[in-house]
Amino acid sequence: MRFENVCIEGMGYVIPEHIVTTAWLEEQIAPVYQALGIPVGFIERLTGIKEHRWWDDGVMVSDGAALAAKRALANTGVSRDEVQCIINTSVCRDYIEPATATIVHHKIGLPQSALNFDVVNACLGFLNGMLIVADMIELGHIDTGLVVAAESPREGQENTIRRLLEKTPERATIRDNLASFTLGAASVAMILRHKSKSQTGKHILGGAGYSNTAHCDLCVAQREWMRTNSSKLLDEGTHVVKKAWARFKAELGWETETVDKLFTHQISMPQRLVGLRAIGVPEHIDYPTLERLGNTGAVAAPLSLALGVENGFVQDGDKLALFGVGSGINSLVLGIQW
Repeated sequence: MRFENVCIEGMGYVIPEHIVTTAWLEEQIAPVYQALGIPVGFIERLTGIKEHRWWDDGVMVSDGAALAAKRALANTGVSRDEVQCIINTSVCRDYIEPATATIVHHKIGLPQSALNFDVVNACLGFLNGMLIVADMIELGHIDTGLVVAAESPREGQENTIRRLLEKTPERATIRDNLASFTLGAASVAMILRHKSKSQTGKHILGGAGYSNTAHCDLCVAQREWMRTNSSKLLDEGTHVVKKAWARFKAELGWETETVDKLFTHQISMPQRLVGLRAIGVPEHIDYPTLERLGNTGAVAAPLSLALGVENGFVQDGDKLALFGVGSGINSLVLGIQW
């Protein structure tokens, strides 16, 4: 896929102030650790995650997404009346229905003519939302679109703790539930515009994806639980990532050395390092957020981009790769000329 007319106008994000340490999460299941002989600090050593964030009591997913969207509008100077489509792309949502996008649409006061709907594809959702808005801009259906996501893993983590304490599980149960304790809350929003209206000229050039849905059962979740075969997911996910990276480079005519900065979905430190080695990318061009924020789901890759831009990691003229991976297994890589 290639784009000629789509620009990133700007972004906004929210990192909740409520810090939950991995050490605290482990304290909650200390009786399980003691019964199974698991050493304290096991999760932090295995994942490399020290802290996570939770939204405060009463904060809905739509609240986090709406606040990020308002910040994106303020950062860019784009009027809410100019937004012609909003897509919510988070794993988490307020309700099964209506679409969370409808609630965000209302909370930020978008015009009634603005399209609004959810796109859900595990942790890859935000990049899928970017593609849909980009296609709509390229086709001339709209000139300004907004993609949002907010993740809120608190309910699932609290229920996982409660369930583990009810009856001492087997070690395999701890393994299967480990991914739940990697998650963290945050929100992010991105405004995309036709180049004729853009004040930035930060072009989305195109991208490519790859999937292997034979492994759709390796990571499954409901609101109150998550079950993951982490080791097999890492192995199979790495194969998908390598295929997606190869297709991405072929589509844009890039080499690995062409990429100046990389922003990825991050699950754990071993996953991050294995993935970087698999595609031959040096660690110093990647922008990790994992240690202090955890795995923020669909928010992770775009939030890393927003932070990288804000903190001066990205320079004008850089060629960027935005790399998403989601349970299923799906992967998508987008190329951006900054």
